[in-house]
Amino acid sequence: MSTGRFLLVALRPADGAGQAEYLDFLEAAGLTRHTLDLLTVDRIDTKLPDLSDYDGVFVGGSPFNVTDLEHSDVQKHAHDLMYEVLTDPTPALFTCYGASYTAFTFGGVVNRENGETAGVSVVELTEGAVTDPLAKSLPRTFGALTGHKESVSVLPRHATLLATGPTCPVQMYTIGSNNWVTQFHPEMDAAGLLRRMSFYASDGYFEPDEVAAIKARIEAEDLSGVRSIVPRFVELCSLIDAKRGSDVSAQ
Repeated sequence: MSTGRFLLVALRPADGAGQAEYLDFLEAAGLTRHTLDLLTVDRIDTKLPDLSDYDGVFVGGSPFNVTDLEHSDVQKHAHDLMYEVLTDPTPALFTCYGASYTAFTFGGVVNRENGETAGVSVVELTEGAVTDPLAKSLPRTFGALTGHKESVSVLPRHATLLATGPTCPVQMYTIGSNNWVTQFHPEMDAAGLLRRMSFYASDGYFEPDEVAAIKARIEAEDLSGVRSIVPRFVELCSLIDAKRGSDVSAQ
């Protein structure tokens, strides 16, 4: 049974960007260090804890790309762990790299035709969001923080598109009974993106001379819509866990 805890599976080194990501999820979810555990996948012997001890799982972004010609042993191991999360009944929210990995794994198409530079992207809900418990409370159109080299061009057959956009056709989708996936970063605010950018200044997500313009735009953006996703996911997980508990008691 869950004890009201959450897990962040981080696909970045524990220092630097990895620690910044943990702090972003901590703040966005309204959790504490006692209720949000961190698992950093930077070794091939890393193992997931028992996911039944958690209400929900966050899977963070990564400098990995599924379209890279070669995958390191750590990346392959990260994929194995992500598959375990996807196939476990514990609810999960995958961000950024999770969009590529999940589509790639279940028969979708991932390429580099719709990468987005670090900054704000317009996200538009689809009809599939109307009945989705996580997406239905979002504004029909909202701004979200992004930065990625690859993206999903064709979803797996059994996935449901929840949000699209003019610069990236797949911004949010659901797959399986309790898995949600976003191309954008719902855990970050403007300060969070700027912190994250400082660790990837030479990695091709933006040009150094663009930083001032990116900063001005994201600080002026209303991110209240996208920032509701993580706390709503936490709320949903609690409801799902409570139902699971009542079902067990009734048996």
